[in-house]
Amino acid sequence: MRPPPLAGIPSGVLLLLQSVQAGRALAATSVAAFHLSLMMGDPRYGGSTVFERYTREGNLGVDFFFVLSGFIIMFAHARDIGRPQAVGHYLRRRWARLFPIYWLYTLGITALVLLGLGSATPIPDTAADWLSAITLIRFTPVEAPIRVAWTLFHEVAFYLAFALLILNKRLGIAFFTAWGLVCLWVFKFAGEGINTPGFVYTSLPNFYFLLGMGAYLLMRRGGSGWWELGVGAAIVAVVAGYWPPVGERWAEFPVVIGFAFLLAGITKFERNAPIELPRSVLAVGDASYSLYLLHLPLSGLLLKLVDASGVQDAIGERATYLLVLGGAIGVSVLAYRLVEAPLLRRLRVQPAVAHPRERRSAPGPEEAAP
Repeated sequence: MRPPPLAGIPSGVLLLLQSVQAGRALAATSVAAFHLSLMMGDPRYGGSTVFERYTREGNLGVDFFFVLSGFIIMFAHARDIGRPQAVGHYLRRRWARLFPIYWLYTLGITALVLLGLGSATPIPDTAADWLSAITLIRFTPVEAPIRVAWTLFHEVAFYLAFALLILNKRLGIAFFTAWGLVCLWVFKFAGEGINTPGFVYTSLPNFYFLLGMGAYLLMRRGGSGWWELGVGAAIVAVVAGYWPPVGERWAEFPVVIGFAFLLAGITKFERNAPIELPRSVLAVGDASYSLYLLHLPLSGLLLKLVDASGVQDAIGERATYLLVLGGAIGVSVLAYRLVEAPLLRRLRVQPAVAHPRERRSAPGPEEAAP
């Protein structure tokens, strides 16, 4: 059963599970760590892939984000399924969470490129390319100025598909069933093809949303959560022990299934025995969308600063890595608190608080849009 509302928390405010926020923090940090190792392998930044042995699978954080998104959209909107009158409110909330801050960061990054900074950042050439980059609907194969925004094209597709569930439950179930089967039939991972509409909307990341929805349904079934944790941990451990050589990506699929079981287990466990996580972890979870969008340009900027100042030569590559990663996370948390959260307040987006206690007045992102 769902825990009762907490005293002092207004009705309608979503009670977030702290384990979900911790998952978002872990996913965003692992992606940032993975990319930073690759960036430091560039001759401009020393030519050594620092900590690559430990971060090489950090890109799986993106896959976990897809699972988290499916879980949390169900967590936030399961009661809206089959209620057409709720679709307008749902779409407005999804738009407010995803687009305004994305547009603002895109504008800032584009302006810096036009001023001669960040020359490696791609800028769309045509009106059609800009339309894709702005709407996050795949009209062309353009790479957006925020390179990691390729995941948001999948996110928007999922949001629209979920709207079908709200408009008509049977139609939505039929669509998700067909969509999932097509993605399994095609069985293509992200990055295995060009960003054409046909590839983007039939590749496996879309199926991962369904795994997240399934994780939510598992959580709702009740129980302690231990068997889901055990199954998920076993899958991840077995596959990790026999991870195939670089270039063979099939093993990602069972790992993501393991993620879904782990998510169902830990959230079920928390619902039965509320947990208290460090505020620092929850703060990174709150800021995970900003961290995801900003970590590449921030890491590049910080690497240039430590190189130009001579700090990298003085403290070494490993200390530089930790300094830059910590700096990117810290600046992203500030960006959330000073830019993203105030923007959400201005848009009058309903706040979310972490169970079991109200711990902030700023609106917290209740979906896992990376």
